Amino acid sequence: MSKKLPMMVLISSPRMRKGEASDLEEMFDCGLERLHLRKPDHSAKEVAKILDKLPEKCLKRVVLHRVPELLEKYPLAGYHHSSKEKLLDFAGSCSRSFHKISNLCENKEKLDYSFFGPVYNSISKQGYGPKVSIDSIREYFALENRPPVFALGGIRRNKVRNLLEIGFSGVALLGAVWGREDPVHALEGFMKVRDSILVEWEERPKRYVKKTPREVPPSLESLRK
Repeated sequence: MSKKLPMMVLISSPRMRKGEASDLEEMFDCGLERLHLRKPDHSAKEVAKILDKLPEKCLKRVVLHRVPELLEKYPLAGYHHSSKEKLLDFAGSCSRSFHKISNLCENKEKLDYSFFGPVYNSISKQGYGPKVSIDSIREYFALENRPPVFALGGIRRNKVRNLLEIGFSGVALLGAVWGREDPVHALEGFMKVRDSILVEWEERPKRYVKKTPREVPPSLESLRK
C-alpha cells in the first residue's frame, strides 16, 4: 500500500444503522479517506448488504473486519485482523489492534499500520480507559523503525494535534462520530480539524515530518479530488 496514510480513519458503528450505507457514502464525499467496517455481531451476509450499496470508488477506501470471506467479492482497501487471526495473504493493507505497549513493542509482523488504545477514556465503551500513560507511549515512539500507529479510544477534535505531536500517525474515530445525533455532521467537524492541520504542515512541513513516520503529508487538493 502507499506509504502515505490518512490522518483520520473512521471505524463503523458495531451495530447496523438505518440508512447506514447512504451516510457512509456522504461521509466519503465530505472527505473520509478510509473506513474500517466492523460489525462483530453480524454475519458476512449482513455486512455484504452494506457493501452492495456502496459505489466502487467508496469500496476502495473500506478496510474489512471479521469476515475475510468477502475479500474476494469486493475491491476493498484492506483487512484488519483480530487478535486470533493469522495474517492473510492479501493485496490490500494489513493491520491489527494492540492494547498493551509491550505487545506493540514485541510485534514482528509486517503490518502496514496498527491501532493502539484506548489512549483516553472510551466514548463508546463506558468504563473502558487507558492502561498506559502518555509518557510510556512517548517512549515507544522514540524507538526507531517502528510501524505507523493510529490512536484509538476517546478521540475528540481537541485531542488530534496533541496525539500527532506525541508520534501517532493518525487517529481512529468511533464514538465521537457515531455517538452524535448527526454522525455526518460530526465527521465534518473532524475533517475541518484535519484540513487545518494539513495547512500547517504545508507551511511548516519539517516540523511535523521529524515527529511522525509520514514521508510527506498529502496536499489538500489531492484529498478533494
